[in-house]
Amino acid sequence: MLLEKLEKKALGAALVVSPASIAYLTGFRSDPMERFMALWIRADGTTILYVPELDETKASMIQGIDRLVPIPDGKPAIEVLRGNCGGELQRCGIEKETLKWKMAEQLVYLWPDTEFVDIDSDIGQMRGCKTRTEADLVKAAAGFGDAALEAALRFFRRGMKERELAEEIDRQIILAGGDGPAFKTTVLGGERSALPHGETSEYVIVDGDIVLVDMGVVHKGYLSDMTRTFLVGHGTAEQERMYETVLEGNRRAIAALQLGAPLASVDEAARSWIRSRGYGEQFPHRVGHGLGIEIHEPPSVHGWNEQPIVSGMLLTIEPGIYIPGLGGVRIEDDLYVNEDGFAEQLTRFPKSLKRL
Repeated sequence: MLLEKLEKKALGAALVVSPASIAYLTGFRSDPMERFMALWIRADGTTILYVPELDETKASMIQGIDRLVPIPDGKPAIEVLRGNCGGELQRCGIEKETLKWKMAEQLVYLWPDTEFVDIDSDIGQMRGCKTRTEADLVKAAAGFGDAALEAALRFFRRGMKERELAEEIDRQIILAGGDGPAFKTTVLGGERSALPHGETSEYVIVDGDIVLVDMGVVHKGYLSDMTRTFLVGHGTAEQERMYETVLEGNRRAIAALQLGAPLASVDEAARSWIRSRGYGEQFPHRVGHGLGIEIHEPPSVHGWNEQPIVSGMLLTIEPGIYIPGLGGVRIEDDLYVNEDGFAEQLTRFPKSLKRL
């Protein structure tokens, strides 16, 4: 599919440097850290994979790569790249959002007559449309997450620290069969649950607190992402009203996932409901995002995205309300728009209000 995009844009080759995109295109997964890693794809289909020398053995197991070029520590990667990629190109595709400025300068210096064309959106469109196999991997990851959260909550007690509950969730992810957490598991209690991007702390969870859990699971390189919110004890009428408002917003956004409808309408379905309940100013983020190899991938589900919904989209729906001094509620699910155009829910942990 990428070769078709190269042909359409009249590109002689593409240089892919995002580790996630390299994994998507080749199956080779590695975090090169500060080292250089890249995939060179010529318009004729020839592929060269550049990896740090310490990854050479692992990379040699990958099928479908025409040539593997290891780069020793300390050797200038750009020289290796120039020496193996062939002659001058008129047009070359690059990922402008990923490519470092220093590397970009070097490319322009070594290929002064080449026009470099951004292909971020092309790769994003490919990665944003999942196959049934990819969706099933995320579904399996989500299933491990459902089981892990259910098991971890059996260990919950009043007086437990956020960190202790997060650690128990991580332990249960492994016991459930997941490869590990997809990201740093977040547990926020009490007023701290009003932090949309809060970090787990030593806060002690007490009676009357809201507890927000944001977690995900890795399974064979694919990630799930789920948020559930709970009440410790009875709670207050306002906490319950916040919860029921977010839950209905979640349901309305999911119902709006209809083939051909703009993604903006999904955001608006949740946002208009939350606004009507008087919480519009307390819902500060988009309603969702794509996920797969990375936890945030295309598409972005926000109020300005007119991109139509198509089969293969795999995304989150996660409306929230956050009130400083009181707490926050977010309910997040993973959805796959399957081959029949139906929005299939992959996360299955119950969403009705649960008291701990």
